[in-house]
Order: sequence, then structure tokens, then C-alpha cells
Amino acid sequence: MRTIRVSVGHSKWQPEGLVFDRNVSLSSVPTAEQLAEILFDEDVTDIQPTESLAGTAYAALDLLPRSDGPDLWRGRAAFLDKWDVAIRLREIGLRIPDTLRADLSPPTEAVTHFALPIVLKSRVGSSGLGVEVFESLESLQKFWETIKEPREWFYERFVQGESFVCAACVGDEEIEVVATYETIERVYFRGPSTVVVLRHEPTLVDIAKRLAGVMRIRGFVCFDVIRDTSGHEWIHDVNPRVFGTFSMCQLAGYDFVGAYLKCLRGEGSIEPNRLETFDVRSYTFPSGLGEVLRSGHSGRAWSRTFRWGWRYERLLGWRYFLSWTMRVLTRSGRSIPER
Repeated sequence: MRTIRVSVGHSKWQPEGLVFDRNVSLSSVPTAEQLAEILFDEDVTDIQPTESLAGTAYAALDLLPRSDGPDLWRGRAAFLDKWDVAIRLREIGLRIPDTLRADLSPPTEAVTHFALPIVLKSRVGSSGLGVEVFESLESLQKFWETIKEPREWFYERFVQGESFVCAACVGDEEIEVVATYETIERVYFRGPSTVVVLRHEPTLVDIAKRLAGVMRIRGFVCFDVIRDTSGHEWIHDVNPRVFGTFSMCQLAGYDFVGAYLKCLRGEGSIEPNRLETFDVRSYTFPSGLGEVLRSGHSGRAWSRTFRWGWRYERLLGWRYFLSWTMRVLTRSGRSIPER
């Protein structure tokens, strides 16, 4: 099994680079043809692009010769456009906040429909980028006038409530592993989470099963939910890719590595979830490993890190084990002065 990373503007060496058999650093965003040329000699089984580059990545894969092996990326391109996803999920009866296209409705009309605060969202984006919340019509109007392509944006009704995430790895027949947690703190509003609390949420798991059946894709998928004051869950984002809390979930006892490798190889076993208790406050990637180590449970974190690294060394290679160990040591070393 080979792993390749293609990055834009990242030439500085990082421990994560050890994981990859091949690292390609580009000065600018490639075209689909350029990316296809880079990957031409590789037998690609899956790809994990950011949303901003996903369209190019999937188009590049379509230019490559068809392979007899797994092709986990098939079907994901249909879930990049958040406007289209909202319509599709609303049609099957899931709760999605009301939406209006920004190119067809001026701010005054949107505020009349949804009131304030109101969300203005880019149709393609990730990590909270391209998501704006406005408390006044004046600020919304000012921002709306700066948008170069209004058809690439849409309004969304603001839902006040608790923020949850459901992350899963979907196999050929069913969801193999699923984790649910509440987001307590974020880097910035609607951005990546920094502090979460692992929770047992059967309702979210049921939603995940419905989504998996409708999306008909394999591999990683996660979705963001707001639970309002009436207890209703509203899906406001779906991401068919690996998620930022992957390392945290793996250390907490959810074997996403095993589930993903089973998807890639079509065989293998998955370690049962071994989370001793829910309602545990956890710190997510990239600060998660350091925070876990200084939380009073470092022995458990180290044990799981080495066990998973050793377990998958034959498949992923020694660099996977070494990279993860270096990340743990780096986070642990930085945290020593703070103890």
C-alpha cells in the first residue's frame, strides 16, 4: 500500500510527511490534467481532498485509466455543493435549515424570510471558511455587495442550539464505526473544533444510517448538527471525507483506522469500541494529542498509540508508526512547561 500527498504551498518539512511514500509540493493549485499526470503511474484506491480542491481532484481521477481495485471516491463529488446537498436531504425528510440562493434573493428579501441573525454560506467550503453570520441587515448588505459570484452563495436560516458532530466510516454494506460528540469550543465561529465532549447519541447514529443509505458512498463521512431548544436536530453540513477529530476519536477507542483499512482492502477486522465512559472532555487535532497526554490518562493514550501503530505497521509501514510517535512526543514536550 502506497500513500501520496499533493500539497499546495507547503514546502516546509513536517513529521506527517513521514507517512507518505511520495510528497509532491506545488506552488499553485493544479488543473485536473496536471493532477492526473502526477497520479498517472499510481493505482489510486482513494483520495481525501479538501473541499476547495475536491472538484479538481475528482475530475483528475476520472482522467486516469480505470482500475480493477477499490475506488472509494466514486459518488463523493455529488456531495460537494452544500446547496444541492441541502435540497437532496430535505427531500428525504431530514431537517435542514431553510435556504435561499443569494443570486436570486437580495438581503432584504432574505431577512424578511428568515429574520436575524442570518447565515450566508458558500456552496463549497470547509473548516468554517465561507460561513458568515450577520446580526444586522446593514452588515449583510455590505458583505453581499462584495461577493463576486452571488450564485456561489446562499442564505440559511440561523438555528440556535447545541452543536454536535457525527463521524462514521461506511463499509460496503453498513456503517463500520461511528462516533458522536458535542462541540464545546472552536477555533472560530463555525470553524474547526478544539474542545469536544464524547456522547452517546442514538438519534444521531440513526441519522447517520439514513445518510449512508442515501449517499451510497464508502469511507469517511461526517455531518454537523444543531440541536435546538425543542430537541430537534438540524443538519447544516455534510462532509464526505476524513474529519479533523480523527486522531482524538482513535485515541478514545474508536477504531477508524481498522474500519478504513477494511474498506480499502475489502477484508480485515475492526477492534470493538473500547470507550470506558462517555461525557469525557477531549481536545481535538492538532492540540488533542498533547492535551490527552497531560490530562492524567497519558498511559492509556500511549498504550493505544503504540498498539495501533504496531498493529498496522505491516500495512502502512514503519513511517506511520514513527510519524504518530513524533507527533505525540512533540505535543508532550511542548506541554511540559505548562504542567
